Amino acid sequence: MSSETEVVAGRPRSIWMALAAVVIYVLLAAGLGNLLSGLVGDDQPQAQFALVHFIPLAIAISLLLLFLRWASWGTDVWRERPTPTLRPRRWWLVAIPVLAVAAPIAELTEVPWAETSLGLIAIIALGTLMVGFGEELVIRGILLTAVRARHGEFVTLLITTLVFAFAHIPGSIIDGVPPAYIAFQVAGLSTIGATYYWVRRVTGRLWAAMLVHAFTDFVLYLGAGSDTPSTSMAADYMAPDSAFLGTVGVLLWIALAVGVVSVIREDRRAKRQEKNRDNVN
Repeated sequence: MSSETEVVAGRPRSIWMALAAVVIYVLLAAGLGNLLSGLVGDDQPQAQFALVHFIPLAIAISLLLLFLRWASWGTDVWRERPTPTLRPRRWWLVAIPVLAVAAPIAELTEVPWAETSLGLIAIIALGTLMVGFGEELVIRGILLTAVRARHGEFVTLLITTLVFAFAHIPGSIIDGVPPAYIAFQVAGLSTIGATYYWVRRVTGRLWAAMLVHAFTDFVLYLGAGSDTPSTSMAADYMAPDSAFLGTVGVLLWIALAVGVVSVIREDRRAKRQEKNRDNVN
């Protein structure tokens, strides 16, 4: 835990600056993406998907990388020590990334592969890889390290999870999602956001969260039909349509709930250690 004026590396880790990066990213991804989607008709799904994703996300990701170069926030944006190697050992946390990957793997059977062209699959794969890279970089990379520089892990988990969920609201509004369903969607996306938080922490690498995020979106884009992927994700987590996904969902909820207790205890241990160091000094 750091003071407000502490400089970890390069410029100060400002939470407001990180939130500004999130806002700019959302404006580009949702706002510019929506404007570009009107350039082609719904009868051209490949061109529409490419316009909505490739141009806005390329700009947004480039700006994020330039920001990191300017701010010099250090390598901890990209990696950290894997949580299971910390003391006390918490190897059970490995279950969260495993469950996170198991769900989209199971959904692969629901994808209408015979009706989907190879060109569309390739375009969606590239687009969702950009989504996973950009969203994880700004949320579980830039925002997470900014919050962590000033607060404990519980606050870090809470803020990154809620920001991730609420960052999808503009896109849902643009897509015409009913207001009542948005609350349902936020709850589901909060679960997903907490899951990606643990993927990063358990593996110690941001790219692992990026890949899990991208793979999940890839499967959901291919099988979402008329739904948007974020809407489909919320539905899958809150109201799964198979016994296997329901079991995975319950196990994931349990693991995440225990994970909240785990970070609270982690913060308490950190405070005790800090107090002991102060007493020694």
